[in-house]
Amino acid sequence: MASVVSVMDIEVEAEFLASVLRGSKCIDRQLLRHLEPEYFSVDSYKWIAEVLLHREWEPLPQGLLDQELMVVVDEDDRSKYRDQLNLLYQRELTFDEEAADRFKAFVSYCKVNSSITESFAGFGRSNRLDLLLREVSDSASLARGILEGDELPVHDLAEEYLTRSDRRREERDNPNLNPRVLFGIPGLDEQFVVKAPMLVDFLAPFKRFKSIILNAIAYSVLLQGFNVLHLTYENSLELTSDRYDSMFSGLGYDRVSNLLLTEEERLQLDRMWAWIQSWDNRLKIIKCRSRQTTVQDVADRIKRIEDEEGWSPDVEIWDYLNIIKPSESNREERREQGQIVWDLKGHADDIGVAQFTATQANMEGATAARMQFQHRGKSIDISQGMDLSIAIDQTKEERKEGLIVLSPQFARNAEITIPEVVLESDIPRMQIDPCLYRLWQYAERLNPYV
Repeated sequence: MASVVSVMDIEVEAEFLASVLRGSKCIDRQLLRHLEPEYFSVDSYKWIAEVLLHREWEPLPQGLLDQELMVVVDEDDRSKYRDQLNLLYQRELTFDEEAADRFKAFVSYCKVNSSITESFAGFGRSNRLDLLLREVSDSASLARGILEGDELPVHDLAEEYLTRSDRRREERDNPNLNPRVLFGIPGLDEQFVVKAPMLVDFLAPFKRFKSIILNAIAYSVLLQGFNVLHLTYENSLELTSDRYDSMFSGLGYDRVSNLLLTEEERLQLDRMWAWIQSWDNRLKIIKCRSRQTTVQDVADRIKRIEDEEGWSPDVEIWDYLNIIKPSESNREERREQGQIVWDLKGHADDIGVAQFTATQANMEGATAARMQFQHRGKSIDISQGMDLSIAIDQTKEERKEGLIVLSPQFARNAEITIPEVVLESDIPRMQIDPCLYRLWQYAERLNPYV
């Protein structure tokens, strides 16, 4: 949130008002309800703000501007207003979101300053401290509400029907607005459609390939053209990166990590990453601190990356849920883990990403042939927030054969039609199934190899 200022810069005024006139999506309707023409410094801006106020802040088409200007009696003023306001319609919006944030802070300041001034004036007349404290508290609450936005908006189902219809039509006609994220595993993709802001969980006991599965998901979605952010809590940056080198190259992990490669293999690896570096989409890794780094810490870091590089993730990999620090501490571990889920869900809603994570099964789950709901152990509350949960199963016999079985546990918006998806893994090469290699066709189509 932008810092509060008592005087607004004219360029910020112009950017903000141009956003309002043209119906920018970054404008908060709640803020407009508190906006007054006097908050603008330019006469033409004050005048158009008065017009918009009477229109309940609905955008004014440029074609109607001359008609509205007819009420301005002075011809010189009318001409000046026309010229200045037409510039707003032609203005290229380059910082509309920041301008909206700055105006929100400015309006909040103006409201609380005006209200507290009136409250103290009233106290001078009545000498009622209880009224003063109540009015100051109410003023602070109003200002905070403007600054932070409406956390509990009320939606009228009938009134918003046309809005819902427009959204569905837009999503149907423009699938790239919120594209589907494929697992790259046919047995899963046949059952489930993953889009932002869904949260997908892989349930597994200790040493059951949770991180490798999450690596494979990141590998898959990068090949599909998405920006991916991998948050690694338990594993080191070096281990995570070496696994990706093995996974992308198809070479053995031990050989890659120890550089036991032939000259031809090394050159192949060099060429592959030089090609991937030319792609528009990226896979970035952040090394987080186990039980110290919160979801908000990560959100703040993403914002800085976006400001500095213009990059933001489409998909996030959280490796893994149980060791993320919750936003609120609790003596009960299960409640803390439940809080982490809601932290992740809120973050996904805020920035519009699909999230994949993993959770630790209990000891009974480690010995079960096929895990069930009860094997989630202390983290049973996690289930309430998940959109899709998939168990990573493997018997001793299946381990000998290199088989991994993905067993969907529950899906919020889909029916489980394939209860077991069998993968033919080659863990020494970080390969969970050969079917993922088919996704290179997407990468080659998006980024022709030269």
